[in-house]
Amino acid sequence: MENKELYPLVMEPSFRHGAETPWGGHALRKNFGKDAPEEITGESLEISALPGHESRVANGVHQGKTLQELFLLWGEDLTGKKEERFPLLLKFLDAQQDLSVQVHPSDEYALAHEGKLGKSEAWYILNAVPGAGLVYGVDTHGEDLRAIVESGRLEECLHTEKVHPGDVFYIPSGTIHALGPGIQCYEIQQSSDVTYRFWDWGRVGKDGQPRELHMEKALAVSRPDCLPELPEQVKKPYPGGSATLLVDDPHFQLYAVDLEGTMPLPVGDMLLLTATVPCVISWGTNEHQSLNPYQSVLIPAHMRAVSVSGEGRLLAVRGR
Repeated sequence: MENKELYPLVMEPSFRHGAETPWGGHALRKNFGKDAPEEITGESLEISALPGHESRVANGVHQGKTLQELFLLWGEDLTGKKEERFPLLLKFLDAQQDLSVQVHPSDEYALAHEGKLGKSEAWYILNAVPGAGLVYGVDTHGEDLRAIVESGRLEECLHTEKVHPGDVFYIPSGTIHALGPGIQCYEIQQSSDVTYRFWDWGRVGKDGQPRELHMEKALAVSRPDCLPELPEQVKKPYPGGSATLLVDDPHFQLYAVDLEGTMPLPVGDMLLLTATVPCVISWGTNEHQSLNPYQSVLIPAHMRAVSVSGEGRLLAVRGR
């Protein structure tokens, strides 16, 4: 039976900024209208129950509550299945310097060694300056990764890709990766903060010391010669527009949704929607919620008869 209290949750983000993201810039304010607390802000955590960085509800009777509070209140009605913790995290990143070269563990490894979930994620490139690129894997040419690292040759073996707006990168656990400067991207990931740092370009912090590396754990979880395949991008027509599956991960599916009117949304699974154009969410007998470009909304799994209206692209995540 449907929970009559449920409604689409427009979320106010939490931010990582200043010394926490020294590689960040001002694009989250300038390009996406975010109320970032500092000029140097690297991350806008749009839909997040990560402790210390929880997003808050911006609309309706639960305005001001954290996502974790709504998860505890609604539980399976929100996520669609029994979960010990809210499963996903959606954010924007603004990289004005190279991020550290890093890798994330699988659930099995992270639970055994950190007591937390691992992390698979995906990037959708929103903006990129001409010539911008990122690290995506390592070209080992059959050589052992440990031997490459111990001989000081990791940086020269990193595989880089030039990027353009609209490009998609799937980063399951074990994939070595790093955003490069001049890129703003949308990221969907498992709700986890477990990251193993391989390399930080020889940089030092304000204390004159290099940031901590996690070499042994990084080597243990890396799959350097196993870059994932993306599904064939087939645009499927639906009433009110079309949808294209971009990434198919065991924890989430990422879609590009191109609206051309009013589109009914699927039911039974939690949906995370991010507008890049103005649109309107409708539900119930006569309930409506407007979304501005780059606002994000969480549609609870057990809602019915929800639709979205507008002209242009949305990014949509279906929980699994």
